[in-house]
Amino acid sequence: MNKYLTILIVVQSFIQVSNAQFSEHKSEIAKKTQEPHIAEWLSGSWGVTFPIYGGERLDSEVKGGYNYRAGAQQIIDSLPTTGHIITNLSNFAKSYYFTLRGNENVDIATEIDESFVPSLENEAVIFDVLQMFRNAGKKNILYISTNYFDRLDDETHALWVNYYTNKFSGDEYLAYKDLVQGFILRMKDYADAYWLDTTSELYKDGHLEDFVQMIKDTHPGCAVSVTGVGAAYFEKDGEYILVDSDGLDDQDERDYKIIKFEAVNTYQDFTRGHVTPLGQGAPPNSWAYEEFTIPAMVENPWSTFEGNKVLKHAWFPMREKWHVSSANLVFGTEDAYRFAKKIKDAKAGVTFATTINDNKSGKGFMMPDEMIIMKEINDRFLSNPIPNYEPYVRPEGAYLVGETLSTNSFDLETNKLVLFPNIVKQNFKLSKEISSAIIYNLKGQIVLEFKSNHISYDVSILNDGVYFLKTSTKNGEYQSFKFIKQ
Repeated sequence: MNKYLTILIVVQSFIQVSNAQFSEHKSEIAKKTQEPHIAEWLSGSWGVTFPIYGGERLDSEVKGGYNYRAGAQQIIDSLPTTGHIITNLSNFAKSYYFTLRGNENVDIATEIDESFVPSLENEAVIFDVLQMFRNAGKKNILYISTNYFDRLDDETHALWVNYYTNKFSGDEYLAYKDLVQGFILRMKDYADAYWLDTTSELYKDGHLEDFVQMIKDTHPGCAVSVTGVGAAYFEKDGEYILVDSDGLDDQDERDYKIIKFEAVNTYQDFTRGHVTPLGQGAPPNSWAYEEFTIPAMVENPWSTFEGNKVLKHAWFPMREKWHVSSANLVFGTEDAYRFAKKIKDAKAGVTFATTINDNKSGKGFMMPDEMIIMKEINDRFLSNPIPNYEPYVRPEGAYLVGETLSTNSFDLETNKLVLFPNIVKQNFKLSKEISSAIIYNLKGQIVLEFKSNHISYDVSILNDGVYFLKTSTKNGEYQSFKFIKQ
């Protein structure tokens, strides 16, 4: 055969094979594109948190009268519109307290320490609760604190060191991975997702990607969210936007960043949802979330990081401290409903970090003051039509760093927006051009709205009283004023 003909035949064959492979590749891409995202069920879902701690603490709580099964049933009966629940595989702080005793890979009570796990009888509590939620059509997200066992007391830590030294040749990560995998094997028929907290040690050691992959290999189809690998905050001109004041009664002098629920790593399927750390002075229901965080979720409920698509999910603690029943309740009905409805309507995900009651006959139930709010949200979602939320009004005295909150000033020497005069008889003016202005009464109801810049703003139709004006510019800058109509 002519050598050139032979080369031509080989080239044609290669092209045919390549075309076939390319078509197959395109088919795979199309198939993946059509498949629902692994966290799609969280899109448009609102949920609550029902913490069940583990280890010897669970034994102590059950003995002391905690009725977690009845508490779960209360959520099912009172909050049927909730789509998901966050509960625990491990304790929040004491990460070595697990809700299960049995482990597919290791006999923890015998090989490490009895305090890590509850009794066999009490581990049934978590299975029963998870099954109750599943039977009610809710998805279960399990919380796992993953910084190995860094809060063990010295004596118990020595037992853990002895275990992984003898069983895993001193490799703590392999021992920990093996232990958690044993729990995932038992949990996979009851859980839909895992929320991994305190992952900084795994990340620092270079094991986080492998750890997440272990979970996904052990429980195919589950969704995962990860903390401890950075967080996104709102910026302007390369600088963080900082909250200076939360209102006239703000006694905390710290300025804090505003959380932005964006994908920040390749390990997650939905965002961790943590608010700006409470230790930085940010209240869980910060007004800045209303002006920055939630609008960004509404604009686009999905985010991507290096090609990884991630659902935006927010997790708001109901009290000044996460899951501490004695801490002050922060949310009211109206702001909680506004948060929930905006995020739910946007098809993002939202969870309220509700708290377990530890008082007398209420042990094991959601805190009553929180349940009142959650039930009101639920009942509104059941209404037809679903009622709108009360409009957001920036609290009096709340402002960002570098922002001026005007009340009755008239200072055109600066470049700040100023309302004048104040007190207003019929008209007021603004010192700079704006794109929109909304006036609210003291009940937070919109009473007037101006869609474009005016030379003078006529408010003569308003009754005498106190009002709030919220302005916005084309650049998305907001400023609020309090004025008196008289």
